[in-house]
Amino acid sequence: MNCVIKILEENPLVYLATNGLDNNSKIRPILYYFEEDEKPYFCTSNKKNQCIKKCKKKF
Repeated sequence: MNCVIKILEENPLVYLATNGLDNNSKIRPILYYFEEDEKPYFCTSNKKNQCIKKCKKKF
């Protein structure tokens, strides 16, 4: 798990693409927040700017 946490700390903001119910692509930002008890915690939003603003505040 330490390897995964290290990668997440180096790249905290990633995007996840899924297929929506309307068969169109849905892209969501996912922000790594912290690790506790070897469990990563994330933040996500359907508004890209909100997650990016939180990331900028954190760093």
